Amino acid sequence: MGEKSNSSEHWLTAHHDPLASLYTFGSCMALADLHGDGDSKLIIADLGTGAYNMKLKPIDSYGSCGCDIWELHLHLQKLKAILQTLEVNPTEFDAWNQARDKLLDVSMLYEILDSLRQEVGECGLTTRSQRFLMCHDHASQLTFLEQHKGFLLKRQTVVTCFSTLKKSHAEDDAISCLVLGTESANIFILDPEAFTILNSRC
Repeated sequence: MGEKSNSSEHWLTAHHDPLASLYTFGSCMALADLHGDGDSKLIIADLGTGAYNMKLKPIDSYGSCGCDIWELHLHLQKLKAILQTLEVNPTEFDAWNQARDKLLDVSMLYEILDSLRQEVGECGLTTRSQRFLMCHDHASQLTFLEQHKGFLLKRQTVVTCFSTLKKSHAEDDAISCLVLGTESANIFILDPEAFTILNSRC
């Protein structure tokens, strides 16, 4: 038997720079794939030597909560855009209206929405219908209907991921558009200045 191969072992090439003058702690270092190319970079927060004011450069970034897009700057948050509501399925809309007007009992409402879920999928329904279908006994279905039948039926999307895309040039300092992926399998491209939707794909 020959010697066991060590090809499965992974090695890191150490970087040595005695003139870097970095002062940091282990908790201030991280590896991150900055460019999405699978190559992780070492990120270090330099605390400085104490001879100068130690400050982290404030950077603008963006985050999402539900269908809202926020600009994050230090301790401030500013709402920049709200994704438009999606079209409600006509069958779902009619079923809720008939249940509200007592033309449809709660059991029939459940059957119609459950059948529609099989047809269009869970993400094709509004959040209200999804939650209603989680009520499996008659009493909880009736309680849910009474609590929600008076409200307008809306189908809102939820942002699940986002990235950036250069608007016109490939340079590093060129203006980038926000690219949003949603729970309803839509992709939206937002203008970085007006925060309007430039394009969308399903």
